[in-house]
Amino acid sequence: MIGTFAKTDVVKAFPTNSIRHVARLMAEKKVGLVVLVDPKEHDRIVGVISERDVVKAVAFDIDLDSPCDVVATKNVITIEYDQPVAKAAEIFRKYNIRHVVVTKGGRLYGVLSIRDIIRDDAALREVASFYEWSFEPGMSA
Repeated sequence: MIGTFAKTDVVKAFPTNSIRHVARLMAEKKVGLVVLVDPKEHDRIVGVISERDVVKAVAFDIDLDSPCDVVATKNVITIEYDQPVAKAAEIFRKYNIRHVVVTKGGRLYGVLSIRDIIRDDAALREVASFYEWSFEPGMSA
């Protein structure tokens, strides 16, 4: 179940925070995704900013003091916390993303990264079991 592996200490910001502020949060907290939340409802997701979004802002000379929602992804891909980890793996592959926002009843619950899955034998076992593959720690493709 995704909820077992998702990080619930989510790094959040508001859409009005600057791109620079969000980039600094990423660096300080050592995360690749910041979830943008409604200023009045901190568990209501309004967007996400990934490392890729910050790189695009720099590459296209967007003022880093601009509100981060200028470069944010607003159609956020989410998955409910009670889904199997294999569903998250499918989302990572299908959308070519490295993080997925985890919800509980449509509200922010956590974030799951592809690293969370590949660094955890239990998560890899769950994916392997879902697809009826065999898995042994230390295996390589």
